[in-house]
Amino acid sequence: MENRNYLSHAANTALGSGVRRMFELAKNYPDSINLTLGEPGFRTPDYIVEAAIKSLSEGKTKYTPNAGIKPLRDAIAYKLRGENGIKCDPDKNLIVTGGATQALMLAMITLVNPGDEVILQGPNWPDYRGQIDMVGAKAVYAKVDESCDFKMTADKIEPLITDKTKLIIVNSPSNPTGGVLDENDLYEIAELVKKYKLFVISDEPYERLVYDGFRQTSLAAIPGLEDYVLTINSFSKTFAMTGFRVGYICANEHITQNLIKLQENMIASIPEPMQMAAVEAIFRGDEDVQNMVEYYDRNRRLIVGGLNSIRGFSCHTPKGAFYVFPSIRDFGMTSNDAAEYILEKTHVVTAPGSAFGEDGEGYIRICYASKYEDIEEALRRMRAAFGAK
Repeated sequence: MENRNYLSHAANTALGSGVRRMFELAKNYPDSINLTLGEPGFRTPDYIVEAAIKSLSEGKTKYTPNAGIKPLRDAIAYKLRGENGIKCDPDKNLIVTGGATQALMLAMITLVNPGDEVILQGPNWPDYRGQIDMVGAKAVYAKVDESCDFKMTADKIEPLITDKTKLIIVNSPSNPTGGVLDENDLYEIAELVKKYKLFVISDEPYERLVYDGFRQTSLAAIPGLEDYVLTINSFSKTFAMTGFRVGYICANEHITQNLIKLQENMIASIPEPMQMAAVEAIFRGDEDVQNMVEYYDRNRRLIVGGLNSIRGFSCHTPKGAFYVFPSIRDFGMTSNDAAEYILEKTHVVTAPGSAFGEDGEGYIRICYASKYEDIEEALRRMRAAFGAK
């Protein structure tokens, strides 16, 4: 059609994924090593898969309650109380969602009106921006970089608060930077929240993927934030369950009741076999998670040391998630051009920093959840192409 405006504003302004673009370009290189997508490098543990199969074989293929099945809500509440220190009534404070992505969209629709402002870190996971656009709100970025350990702290947030600010998004550990907020950082953000009475989404899918003895604190565990914080999490990254699409939101009872009401209009419910698999993950997955974290930590040390030995790269050591966000400013080109240049010269696929917003310019993102041997080979190729420092 000739009239471009026949589509919505959200559709017309949506940005294509810079990560997926590199993924597609890599198809031109059959021997490429793909370090782009944020995908755990492990199969889902067998006992989790078997729980889903058992549920299917028992005919559990019908709709479930909008809020999720009771066994999973009970399990999540048990986890949140014991592991995170978050007060959670499974019948009043929880809803099961289609992964954290749908949880975020549901939370946005529930909290944010057109014209509201949402403060988030820049660079950031690009779906935040897309979802903010979809509800007609405005994204306001708190810029972070390696000089502040990629941390969006209270002193960066407060100058951005206006009478239009409705929501802050906190993501720790962070995608794409691997930055983490310590307990003191979170307490200072909590004081801002109480002072200005703002909602906060605490997006925590990487909470257990932390290193060097760090332990992530949940913002919602801080007293006095019960009416303001929505904790969002998923089973995708922690338990290598990305394809299961199970996540959840924990919030106060009034917000939760409205989340449940709007869930009916969005996805209705999550397949019961996937929910039963998540129950199994909570009660049996700890050892596997620990093994994954140890593997990722080994990869993290390899990639940081390797990149810092190669000309053109300067890599900050992340404390969480499974990404590094090295500076490529010494290449003297945009991050898009640098990512394509690296692909052309080495057949190693990375994501341009600009795919994570304009504050990501000058960087690339590399996911180190891959096989250790693939990372070794990627570093060997880059060292051969660009030289050692």
